[in-house]
Amino acid sequence: MREDANGTHQLGTATVKEDGTFTVLDEPDLVGAATYRVSFLGDLTHRPATDVTHTVTVGKAPASITLAGPEEATMSGGVHLTGTFAAQGKALPERATLTVRRTDRLGTGTLSSVTVAADGTFTIDDLPRTRREVTYTVSWPGDDLHTSATASATVFVRR
Repeated sequence: MREDANGTHQLGTATVKEDGTFTVLDEPDLVGAATYRVSFLGDLTHRPATDVTHTVTVGKAPASITLAGPEEATMSGGVHLTGTFAAQGKALPERATLTVRRTDRLGTGTLSSVTVAADGTFTIDDLPRTRREVTYTVSWPGDDLHTSATASATVFVRR
């Protein structure tokens, strides 16, 4: 049984191994403190056991972004970037939308956001506005159960 800010949740039963150990698996619905209580009601040959409780702090599950692009590109040919997004733990309620920022010698600006495909991949196509180094930064702010994630790639742009 798990007790947390959302109330009490029955988790089911665990099978005890010959050495007396057992494993309880749970995917909590929130971040914070959760208290687990383990009970044994007894059987024909064993008396009931006193409840054992253990409180754990549930942290956010990690998220990650990878971003890859060419070392060099041209202004007229544009830049094509590819990447992947992953969030461990409880599944996201919908596909993630990533923020894309471009930094060049003229400053930093936000490009159109990109929605991650069902397989976790995404692509970005951009026509750079200036020559020299251009850095693309892709980020996701995280949510109630997952950490934020950021990745960058720098491309040298020629005429």
